[in-house]
Amino acid sequence: MRIPPMAPDASSAQLVLDDEGPHVRRFRAPGTVEPSPDTEGLAELACSGSAQFSAAGWKDLQARLNVPRERLYVIDLRQESHGFLNGAAVSWYAQTNWGCVGLSDAQALALENLRLQLLERSEHIQLGRVEDVKRGLPRVFSEWLRQTVADEAQLLDLPPGHYLRLPVTDHARPSDAAVERFIGLVRGLPPQVHLHFHCRGGKGRTSTFLALYDMLHHAHRLSYDALLERQRKWNDYELRKSADPASAKAPYIQERTRFLENFYRYAQGGASVPWTQWLAAPGA
Repeated sequence: MRIPPMAPDASSAQLVLDDEGPHVRRFRAPGTVEPSPDTEGLAELACSGSAQFSAAGWKDLQARLNVPRERLYVIDLRQESHGFLNGAAVSWYAQTNWGCVGLSDAQALALENLRLQLLERSEHIQLGRVEDVKRGLPRVFSEWLRQTVADEAQLLDLPPGHYLRLPVTDHARPSDAAVERFIGLVRGLPPQVHLHFHCRGGKGRTSTFLALYDMLHHAHRLSYDALLERQRKWNDYELRKSADPASAKAPYIQERTRFLENFYRYAQGGASVPWTQWLAAPGA
């Protein structure tokens, strides 16, 4: 697995506003898809996806899902440091969102914890804009008076074990350790539960894991292209797309495509052995 380079501004990643709106963005669930032959079996998955939500967006999400809290699991796919300031979703954004690349999961979570502790000790906080970081523009800040600070587990307040953090580098395939943890979660789920996946924008990482979940359930009877095509329609995101060769993201997006093809073959075979064991087998 190729690891992207650490962002040049990782040590000074900008605190930015992700969302403060009343509604969850890029929400999709099987019930939002028009029934058709190529969506057969989707409703059985009991899953959904979205972008990062605010505290108000979390309430909106729960209302849309209408799932009892004891049956709801949230899978947070963000590697980058993030949390909630006065109920608004915020994160520390470095170029290409690669501010935590190369850190272990424990290191990334420890960094996030320290950053949130700094917020708790700060009365006045400057929030920047993601667009300025992406375009290399002069930073424009809005000043916030700190009232409340929380990490995602605190804000969601779900039953123990129902919030799972699977740190995935943006624009890249998940690590084999994250894949193994995800498979273990799926295998150990009680009946009649609902999984909700999210990343920052609700696109690449969220669509990837919704596709993996679909493959685990339907690879035995649907082709790879059929599964990815219905995921494209459902997510409004094309996981098979080719990245601009000039983009720094290109090799990692290509590797994500190869990973999806491999995972489909793994799921097609019944996923009867651990993922890493399957990878090490001849012909994998």
